[in-house]
Amino acid sequence: MHRKLWIGALALALLISLGWGWNEYRLAGEYRLAAENNNRRALNDFASHLDQLETDMAKGNVASNPSQKIFYLSQVSSKSDVALKDFAQIPAQQTGLSYIGQFLAQSGDFARTLAQRIAGGGTISLEEEKTLRDMHERLMPVNQQVQELVIRMDTEKLVWTDPDPTLRQRLGLGTQVAEAAADGSEAPSKSVRSGLDQLDASLQKLPPFSYTGEYSTRVVPKPLGLPAGNVTRDQSLEKARNFLNKTGNTNVTPEFAGESQGALGGFIWKFEEAYLEVSSQGGVVTLYRDQRSIEPRTLSVEEATKKAKAVLQTLGWQLVITSSEDFGAYVQFDAVEEKDGVRIYPDKVRLMIALDNGQLVGFDAVPYYAFHHSRAFPVEITMAQAVRKLRPNFQVLESRLAVIAKSGNQEVYSYEFRGRYQGEEYLIYLNATTGAEEKIQRIIKTPRGEFLK
Repeated sequence: MHRKLWIGALALALLISLGWGWNEYRLAGEYRLAAENNNRRALNDFASHLDQLETDMAKGNVASNPSQKIFYLSQVSSKSDVALKDFAQIPAQQTGLSYIGQFLAQSGDFARTLAQRIAGGGTISLEEEKTLRDMHERLMPVNQQVQELVIRMDTEKLVWTDPDPTLRQRLGLGTQVAEAAADGSEAPSKSVRSGLDQLDASLQKLPPFSYTGEYSTRVVPKPLGLPAGNVTRDQSLEKARNFLNKTGNTNVTPEFAGESQGALGGFIWKFEEAYLEVSSQGGVVTLYRDQRSIEPRTLSVEEATKKAKAVLQTLGWQLVITSSEDFGAYVQFDAVEEKDGVRIYPDKVRLMIALDNGQLVGFDAVPYYAFHHSRAFPVEITMAQAVRKLRPNFQVLESRLAVIAKSGNQEVYSYEFRGRYQGEEYLIYLNATTGAEEKIQRIIKTPRGEFLK
């Protein structure tokens, strides 16, 4: 009798275990399906906005009437911003950190700079006209390849990530495609992600644009914030291992994946699905991205915020989180330096926290190391004097001193006012020396977070 009870109990436990396992498998499947549907939507939206961006850029090059020029340049600026947000949701190897993202940011910024100048009665130089044409010529093949990826996704059922290598490939017997790609011949991508990565890699070979604008020195000739001295490859390995250990990966052995060029370039390391880059000057981690599959979310945005603050502290950063955006599987945070109560917005770090376990899955310190330096700005007017320069009936909710970037990477020491006017919230920046109105941003609140326009 006792034996039968034990057998029954074990059978019941087995059934419960199987039921629990099946339920977890079902939930994971539903989450993967939801994630894939979100990825498909993001890629389709990205392709649509990119196609419209290319059309508006072409029309802007043809337009000669100033009002038409302003209209199409404004459209380019707007579509670039929207396409950039769509691209940030696509699981490319360096989501939000790649050349494609940089290209979109630069295109929108350059168009916005020119539109503002024409609206103020200025003109566009021949060199700037050439830069616009160069941007369009570079955008056309990008748009074409993205549209082809969307068509293949619909007609060939193109998967999102590359399939696991076969036994022949593991034994080194199936490398013809890889060799062909290395020789420069075109090899069709096996997945959406690898297709975007191939596109990004081809764009990396092109020189950066030279123009005057807020993002013109995203690839700076000489980074202002990198520590002095150079590191060897072995030393960069220790830097990479230390970073991975602090972000929750134990007993790691990163694999060398090559070197990147440019002023912020250095050594590239990979560990499992993670990718990171250590600068040759200063030996600091500038980029990090973990491509692992993220399980169903268990954390709230508030809990992710606490995790982000803890990660920054563990990595040795003393920064203030200024914004967050919920992408479903992870939350993206922007953090900036604050010195003596002054927020320095150009010195920015971006990080992504997974909502399944709170681990860091993305990190971008390029803006910080590009622009960080010692600053000294004289204040000529007081906060009270600045408030009096605001529009009547503008209700001030928050106020502080801040450093902001303007066209040409000029920095302005300003008073930042967050306030409400006619039911909507805005950020208004007044020059702390002259009191002139430098910048206005509209705050758009959505379920995913707050956006600035």
